Amino acid sequence: MLVFAKEKLVFLAVPKTGTTALEAALAPHADVVLRNPPNLKHTPAYRYHHQLRPYFEGSGLKNLELVCILREPVSWLGSWYRYRGRADKDGARNSTKGIAFDHFVDEYCKGTPAPFADLGYPPKFIRRRSGDMIIDHLFQYEQIDKAVTFFEDRLGVSLALGQRNVSPPGDLTLSEKTVAKLRRKRAQMFEDWDAAFRSDG
Repeated sequence: MLVFAKEKLVFLAVPKTGTTALEAALAPHADVVLRNPPNLKHTPAYRYHHQLRPYFEGSGLKNLELVCILREPVSWLGSWYRYRGRADKDGARNSTKGIAFDHFVDEYCKGTPAPFADLGYPPKFIRRRSGDMIIDHLFQYEQIDKAVTFFEDRLGVSLALGQRNVSPPGDLTLSEKTVAKLRRKRAQMFEDWDAAFRSDG
């Protein structure tokens, strides 16, 4: 999570959205940088509003706007799948080694998925518990250039993105049946990603 006091912006990072390079480019310009532990780095919007916003407002930082990037749902799942399939996860309960991507996604669609497919749910990251959207500026990872332009304009800087935290390769083949199930069971993920495409920031 990054906070830009003068520009009144807070960048919230959804896990596995490919934003590590953007965060690295932005960090030198941020007034507050939360990198660790992961639950602080990846603070969801509802937790920010309940816990951090009151603290920031008490410190004089008011009317901060929330910025977030979403990744296309199948791509997002693929990133998690490949990340959990790396060698140093061998033997872990959430390792995806030896598990087909189709099975991984099918399991993710269940109400209580197996540990290897227990990932959380991006719509909960960007909404209140009531379901209301609370992100002011929503972008797609697939059009990250729009997010870069947004930050460059607001911060008055030029940003150069490198490639960081890349997951290992893996077969991401999905059956039509599984894709249909994902779209049915996790429809809000696709609706939010579409909304990010329509957003102009």
